[in-house]
Amino acid sequence: MAGAGVEKYKTVISGVILTVLLGACATNGVSSEGNALPNAFQDAGGTTDVLSSTYFGEYLAGREALREQDADAALHYFDDALEERADDTILLGMALQAALAKGDIARAVKIAPFAVKGEGDQSTANLVLAIEALAKNDFAAAEGYFQQTSDNGFNVLLKPLLMAWVRLALGNVDDAFAELDALDRYNGFDALKEYQSALLADVSGDRLLADQKYSEALNGPSGRTVRLVQSYGAFLDRTGRRDQVKPIYEEYLAQFPLSPTIQAELDNLAAGRPLEPVVSDARSGAAEALYSAASIIGQERAIGVAATYIHFALHLEPELPMARMLLAETAEDRGNWQEAFDLYSNINPASPYGKNAEIRAAWAVYKLGRKEEARARLENVAAAYPDDIEALVVLADVSRDAKEWTEAAKGYGRAIDRIKVYEPRHWSLFYARGVAHEQSRQWPLAEADLMRSLELRPDHPQVLNYLAYSWVDRNENLDKAREMLIKAVSLRPRDGFIIDSLGWLYYRLGEYDNAVIQLEKAVSLEAADPTITDHLADAYWRVGRREEARYQWQRALWLDPAEDQVPLIEEKLKHGLVDAPKAEK
Repeated sequence: MAGAGVEKYKTVISGVILTVLLGACATNGVSSEGNALPNAFQDAGGTTDVLSSTYFGEYLAGREALREQDADAALHYFDDALEERADDTILLGMALQAALAKGDIARAVKIAPFAVKGEGDQSTANLVLAIEALAKNDFAAAEGYFQQTSDNGFNVLLKPLLMAWVRLALGNVDDAFAELDALDRYNGFDALKEYQSALLADVSGDRLLADQKYSEALNGPSGRTVRLVQSYGAFLDRTGRRDQVKPIYEEYLAQFPLSPTIQAELDNLAAGRPLEPVVSDARSGAAEALYSAASIIGQERAIGVAATYIHFALHLEPELPMARMLLAETAEDRGNWQEAFDLYSNINPASPYGKNAEIRAAWAVYKLGRKEEARARLENVAAAYPDDIEALVVLADVSRDAKEWTEAAKGYGRAIDRIKVYEPRHWSLFYARGVAHEQSRQWPLAEADLMRSLELRPDHPQVLNYLAYSWVDRNENLDKAREMLIKAVSLRPRDGFIIDSLGWLYYRLGEYDNAVIQLEKAVSLEAADPTITDHLADAYWRVGRREEARYQWQRALWLDPAEDQVPLIEEKLKHGLVDAPKAEK
């Protein structure tokens, strides 16, 4: 039976068991797994069997846990139910889903041979079996399983990638490249296709073809990807052109100076060590394809699917630190801070990603409520890397997130003090310190930092907005603020907060009709923001739309404004606006 930590799902479902038993079981057993009942609950006529309430409870509790994205609990419940009905293919399918959601690939591999016997589309089970075949270098078996997966959903991306490596392993180089042509039917996969084509050519051993494919990839949309640059450098090194590698890596590092991957490769060059290939055979190629697919899918916010693909990649290549970093990031995206901490902690500190992993682990510790421990960890990293600013920046971010603005400003200052030459990318540090100074009521310092930020990154809409809005709120430099906000809106016409700033400027200037136009746009884009809603209400009042103003003030209260805003809004609800804004006086 499942442990006490997952018993809550039985409480949730206990009230529906009787209803289901009395009449909600008419669903055919071969319908979609999301709605179907296990076969064991149905006889030939579609009516329910009289079964143990414990068994039925485990099944329903598992479904509820899966719906709540508690994969660990769901797998416990389905496994308990399968102890009584081990051959029920719907239960097996749901247990397979839970195992994949949990990242338990070993359990998924055990379930898949039985789940695949179910009726209907068994693409998930076939995919798991194909991955296991790849792990065993059984490419003929993998080919058969992939051919039984559907060509829809994320399979339109994954299937051609993996089949290409299967074809290569089976000696069909032309067919391998032909598989990737399936990606041409969809937008956004050009860079991935070029990168994978270069890797295929490299692993095939055809130097001329690899030179051609790498050249095409480097000159195409994938040319800025770190894995391509790393792989090309290793290819040049293996083919006797080591002298060409350093300029390529240094050019990349000039664009992306914080890249741990390329910095580690430059260190290898300096030490005279050979550069290891990113991909050396079909299995590692498939792992790289899975990692790449997970990166793309994660950008589409399909975090659960991305995490599953990363687990697949690690099943093929357990020592793939970039995949572990990405898996930890997906845990962060889901708010699973303990899981993220565990994953970051398991990354070798001596690897190129060790420092970043330690910093992100400290952030996870902070999100788990252990602020002082997080600070101690970050101080240790900062001391270990005295020329680096990343740990200090995150240390300041901890103070900012905790709204300890004075400490945040000091923290960003420590990072700034380590910089020998300011570059355009450092605009964000001055911006962050400026915000911290402004929030701690040190406006002269804040203004200086925000101006310096604009010097480093002229016309950045975020900085233009913050500085101009601050001027508007202080009733200072209104003409300059107007110019800056109009520019910021032109750069980000769908940013409700920047449009609100422009609307509030018009309000301050007494141009109420223009204020209403802009603030209505801002509210349409950020309908749940209490400050923007409050601004619109003020503008409505000034143009005589009093009932609409009162409605918007009431909405602002419903939207949970800051504590110091509440009495001000309540006063306006009672008495309206009495004094004219400063620009009118």
